[in-house]
Amino acid sequence: MSPTDLAALAAYISPGLIAFLLALSLLVWLYVHSAAQLRNSRQQRLEELQESLRIYGRLAGCLQTATQNGFNTSEKQHQNGLIHALQEAKAAPYLTPHLQEQVQASLRECDTFRRELLLKSLEREMNKLIEERRLVLLESHAPGWGTALWKLLRPAAGPLALAGIVWLVSRLVAELIASNHVDVSLPDIAQSASWLKGYAWMRFVSGLIALLYVYRLMTLRRQNDLDVTASHFPTSLLCLVIAAVALFQWIGPEASPYILAVQLVLFLIGFRLTRGRSRSDRPYVGHPSLIKADASQHQDLHAAAKDKTADSSLAEEHFRS
Repeated sequence: MSPTDLAALAAYISPGLIAFLLALSLLVWLYVHSAAQLRNSRQQRLEELQESLRIYGRLAGCLQTATQNGFNTSEKQHQNGLIHALQEAKAAPYLTPHLQEQVQASLRECDTFRRELLLKSLEREMNKLIEERRLVLLESHAPGWGTALWKLLRPAAGPLALAGIVWLVSRLVAELIASNHVDVSLPDIAQSASWLKGYAWMRFVSGLIALLYVYRLMTLRRQNDLDVTASHFPTSLLCLVIAAVALFQWIGPEASPYILAVQLVLFLIGFRLTRGRSRSDRPYVGHPSLIKADASQHQDLHAAAKDKTADSSLAEEHFRS
């Protein structure tokens, strides 16, 4: 193309079209970047699940070997292997507080009863992790109709958040400019103009809070019965409610202080609802409820052992006769 043609093309393309194309390119780049981050997050999640299963499997193998062989404290090789597996279990990514307490109790005193109790807990947690791994692999390789659609929409959270922030800023600037053009010669008009500016800032802050919580809701990772973040459902519900409250701004600027106040109150309530169970609320090792449960399980195991012994003695007598 000749310089004359380039000049004519530059004159034809308006600055607004150039700005629109640049903004569109930025949004597409954000979408691709968010999709890559989500893909890396799923891969990291699979690696964490696999690491936890590997650690739990090694500990379960040591516990099962110790239970079957019935070794005592004099067999240092088996004891050191079990202690090493117990210490390694504390580094598992998906270690639950209940399982951590049982591991700590087994490190202090690892008798036959504690080994069998910890083995049952490990098998239960391993089954959960195996099911979680299956669901993650199914979501990655063979997603359903709704899951596939959500995988396409979820990376758009970043571009939508950026577009929302631009819209909020432009609305704030327009409202501030409109309030500055109000005639402030009269005292009442000056007071109302200052209130309009305050309403504009309150609407901007309220919309920004709603936008941030919509982004949080879209990027919140789904969990399937894993005791890692116990506040997943309350967090999702609070994000949805805080974002939905901002929709009442259509009532008028006068409702902005009340809407912002409700959002702030819900934000403070979130600290109470979304926190996990504190250490004082959870039954510790040695708690009366756990002692009763352990005693009942110990009695069941003792009764089963007596029945097994009686059955073996009856079989021996029958064989001798």
